[in-house]
Amino acid sequence: MSQYSDQQITAAATAFAAGDVRYDETAAAPLPPAPETEPMVPLGLRVPAPLAQQIRAAASQAGVPYSQLIREWIELGLAEMATDKTVSLAVLRRAIAHVAATGHAA
Repeated sequence: MSQYSDQQITAAATAFAAGDVRYDETAAAPLPPAPETEPMVPLGLRVPAPLAQQIRAAASQAGVPYSQLIREWIELGLAEMATDKTVSLAVLRRAIAHVAATGHAA
């Protein structure tokens, strides 16, 4: 939804067309705020349909989107491979809950 009315937009367009608008490229413009989280990069992953169903069910049980759960599992796997990496407590708790509920690690 536009924050300007049709009348304001028409008036601005008319002023611009008449050359009544001054444009200053050197004027300081406020920068947008920094993103709160790191930008996400899409990663294509093909899995068998039954596995996809299990992942979605596990995510539903954990109360998180399936893509978040997969990211957490990847983080856990990478942390397991590197001794100097840290993993959030929430990720560890979810992993423990998953093992407790299913009897096996993700």
